[in-house]
Amino acid sequence: MTAGIFQSGALRVLQALARNYEFKGTNRRRLLPSRRTSDPKFLILCYHRIGTNGIPLFSQLPADVFEAQMQYVRTRYRVLSLDNLCDEMEKPATKEDAVAVTFDDGYRDLHTHALPALRKYQIPATIFLPVGCIETGEVPWYDRIFLMLKVFPKDKFEITLDRPRSLRLTSFHERLQVAAEIIQYLRTLPDDRRKEYCKTLEGQVNLPQAELKDRMLTWDQVRAMRREGISFGSHTMTHPAVSQLTEAQHDSELGESKRILEHRIDSPAVHFAYPFGKPADCGTAALPFLVRNGYRSAATTNEGVNKPGDNCFDLRRSQIGNERSISMFAFKMNQLFLSAGDSTVTYSGPGPVLGEPLRKSESQRHKANNA
Repeated sequence: MTAGIFQSGALRVLQALARNYEFKGTNRRRLLPSRRTSDPKFLILCYHRIGTNGIPLFSQLPADVFEAQMQYVRTRYRVLSLDNLCDEMEKPATKEDAVAVTFDDGYRDLHTHALPALRKYQIPATIFLPVGCIETGEVPWYDRIFLMLKVFPKDKFEITLDRPRSLRLTSFHERLQVAAEIIQYLRTLPDDRRKEYCKTLEGQVNLPQAELKDRMLTWDQVRAMRREGISFGSHTMTHPAVSQLTEAQHDSELGESKRILEHRIDSPAVHFAYPFGKPADCGTAALPFLVRNGYRSAATTNEGVNKPGDNCFDLRRSQIGNERSISMFAFKMNQLFLSAGDSTVTYSGPGPVLGEPLRKSESQRHKANNA
């Protein structure tokens, strides 16, 4: 159905409709007219990696699909840098909707696979770096958990989370889901306890070092991308759930990461993205540290669009980029713009959102695609 809408040109009609109207959802998930609007809406796309091989195991987006998405975005919408988006949230330059492109985590395939498409379509993207990982070249802690579950030699995993659990590992999909459940639990722990827990988990298996090597951007690659118009922001030092940090840890993760990043790229870095990015991960204690350290914005992973007057320290971002069908990607972009009056709009992607267990329908589809 979405392919027919895409090919028929009906999406252009929906896009024009979204410029003038907002809709809201009902309990039955139908959309009803909400109000006429003349305000522009700003959609921030959130990606992780572009590529399909190796870490990160939770994200597999082919480069040609990403290029098709960037072509669509450039053709159909105004494309803004995050700086310009924040400017227009304070003082809109036009009534036209706009899109910004962001990436979390700083994987090396952003230089290899994403940069050519960004360059081709002149997309002024922003990449949020876990600065400590770029400094050391080591992948974030959650990637190590995914890898540990991938290579764990048994088909059952005994672990105590909120309670003792015995988890099946009889397929790659189940292993991904178990890793996601463990990460989801660790996001609720004070960060020192989370680190101890990770150390204990890793002691149960020898991680294959070849799969951990050369997965993160180098500073030379970061600076080369910076020269091509790509911006960089902080994603903390070590990718903790910010809500679980102490006051001293806030200063290190939010302040030191910014200072090192600015020194490495010789340029201001004024944008921040919360690791994981859901309300329970962000908390409220970080805001004074963000302001004190000179940040201009903070991005979440809460779905929806942003509007003039919204809080730039609570930016919504969408992860619909994991959708491999360009017609479905286009449809979901239009759905988000049309649903601007409803901040609870959700989507159902083809794979796991980091740290969140797959829903049943996603699990069934994943198994079917890999049968």
